[in-house]
Amino acid sequence: MDELEALVILSSISSLGSIKIRLLIQHFGSAVEALKAKPSELSLIPGFGPKIMQSWELGIKHDQACRANFDFAERLGVEIVAFTDSKYPKRLLDIADHPILLYVKGELIKQDQRCLAIVGTRAASIYGKEMAYRLGRELAQAGFTIVSGLARGIDTAAHQGALELGRTIGVLGSGIGCLYPEENRALADAMCDNGAVISEFSMNTPPDRTHFPQRNRIVSGMTLGTVLIEAPERSGAMLTVEKAIAQGRPAFALPGRADQEFFKGNHLLIKSKRADLIDCAEDVINYFDELTLPLVFNRPEKPKVALEKEEEELLHRLPTIELSMEEIGRQTGLPIIRLNVLLMSLVLKKVVKQYPGKIYKKV
Repeated sequence: MDELEALVILSSISSLGSIKIRLLIQHFGSAVEALKAKPSELSLIPGFGPKIMQSWELGIKHDQACRANFDFAERLGVEIVAFTDSKYPKRLLDIADHPILLYVKGELIKQDQRCLAIVGTRAASIYGKEMAYRLGRELAQAGFTIVSGLARGIDTAAHQGALELGRTIGVLGSGIGCLYPEENRALADAMCDNGAVISEFSMNTPPDRTHFPQRNRIVSGMTLGTVLIEAPERSGAMLTVEKAIAQGRPAFALPGRADQEFFKGNHLLIKSKRADLIDCAEDVINYFDELTLPLVFNRPEKPKVALEKEEEELLHRLPTIELSMEEIGRQTGLPIIRLNVLLMSLVLKKVVKQYPGKIYKKV
């Protein structure tokens, strides 16, 4: 048995967390030697009571299950990285309860030390998703690796934006062999080509509601700071921001409409001055420029689109908010049949975006 195998076995013991495992390693000199310890020796260590002793006896007999875990990781091309490995995220080591192991599909590189978390609610608004995508894209272009939780909503949009121009890492609340949500499997595969998907959970660990708050400390802990796009006061995203603040990392929050519940968390953080108000990627970049991080940001030029005169007039009259076709008709006075033709043309020319329910927004 080598040290990595011993760490996998120790991590499989339910009553042992990362802090206690490190305590064992410190006491016995290595994970291998810790597994050789007798129950009488373990009972002398502070905090190792009857509950741990009971699960210890069961856990050290799981060699076969741990072997299956290694085989599963190998089949999926997943590397198991110990906290002592040079590939382990350096900033993550600064938090007290950093994971003992990380399962990594893809690759962690030196550039990933300069990373930012982008988080928010799963039930995101159109505006929230657009801003997550935009900030993910522009911050990735500036040289940041974007870290999020691969969940629906804001996480998905941030990862997608980052992939356009840079790198992104997804932190799972399940094992990589039980990727959740299933609908993001293609996105996860794309991330592994230019970033990584990581988890502290063994390969076949199913998603569980207790795992997601646990993974949040990794999202905030491995990053320079956390950007909140959209979240109600009580949410996993807010927990991630709270973790970031507790870990001594800066937090940033995007303002939203005052009458929307899903921005209450943002406004609370801004009003309490626990997060800096931002409205664009440059605000975040400028913050870290002052910390002498070598970042470069060039906003890409928008390609010129040839528009007919009537299309130009309609585009000029559209506000930068989502509107239904009926609302646009009331504001412009155009017949619905003609308006439908013009809007479809503008959508095809990618200067107007269409959403379900015939909702339109100027890009």
